[in-house]
Amino acid sequence: MSTLRPSAVVGSIALALLASSCAGFLRWPWGSTQRVPGPMENAREPLPSGDAETHPPGPEEVLILRHADPVQVRPANLTSSFPLSFYDKDLRVTAGSGVFAAPGGRAEVLWPGGNSVVLSGRCAGIVGSKSRGEPAFFFRQIERAVIDFKTEDQVELLGGSRLSAKSGPILLDHVRPDILRVKTQSKAAGEIAFREAVLTLDPGEVVDLPLLAGGGSPLQSDPGLALTQGPGFQVAWSGQVDVGKETELVRVRALGEHEVRALGLRVRMGRDEEVVFRGIVRRDGARAPAEAPTALPADAPKNP
Repeated sequence: MSTLRPSAVVGSIALALLASSCAGFLRWPWGSTQRVPGPMENAREPLPSGDAETHPPGPEEVLILRHADPVQVRPANLTSSFPLSFYDKDLRVTAGSGVFAAPGGRAEVLWPGGNSVVLSGRCAGIVGSKSRGEPAFFFRQIERAVIDFKTEDQVELLGGSRLSAKSGPILLDHVRPDILRVKTQSKAAGEIAFREAVLTLDPGEVVDLPLLAGGGSPLQSDPGLALTQGPGFQVAWSGQVDVGKETELVRVRALGEHEVRALGLRVRMGRDEEVVFRGIVRRDGARAPAEAPTALPADAPKNP
């Protein structure tokens, strides 16, 4: 009777494991070799639709120019973008297309009427379709940008607020993570619709827009509420209140059950209590100090 040596037994086991590792689903190792933590899983399934679906192609055409590299363009109805090369600096696209500029890049979007948007640095945006009631351009990321309108038009800023103007240039600067600075150098006034407020942009004026977590899209008013226009904002209310308008403010006094909405607030007060809403005070519209009296009071001492 013969017996196998221990080394032969170990060799047989090793040979069997090697053979099984070559057998399809039995491939060795049987456990996962993925490092910990494992690959990320989708937060939702299916994944949300991208810009190619939310902004389908439109009939409008624009010309995209590359002034400095790198600049990429995503034509409408496509899911990927491609760079504009040195020898192919311009491309005509339709509404729904996207344009992207990386740090150091500079791109210009030019409309047939002469309106233009220049993107400098880390910027991204989508060409809108006016035939669908959209603004001419949607900003998705801004480092610096210049809007130059020759005819009246509208763009959507970061957060969803809407900028309307008849002429330009208007400068956009993302000065802080939560602040977008808008400076108009136009000779005509413009407007920014920010939530409930409508801000007037006079020539040379600078406005810092907060980038809120809830966005800055213009809010649709409840048709069941009464409205009055304040200095750059609206006041809406329901119930029994007394509303008084002054030059720089709106004063509301409670007379019974009510709710007042203005400047992002919802206010309920006790009877005869009062709330005052003030708009943005302009630097050039600050109240001037009282003039010095030209004559001394009768009881004031006189210098010899």
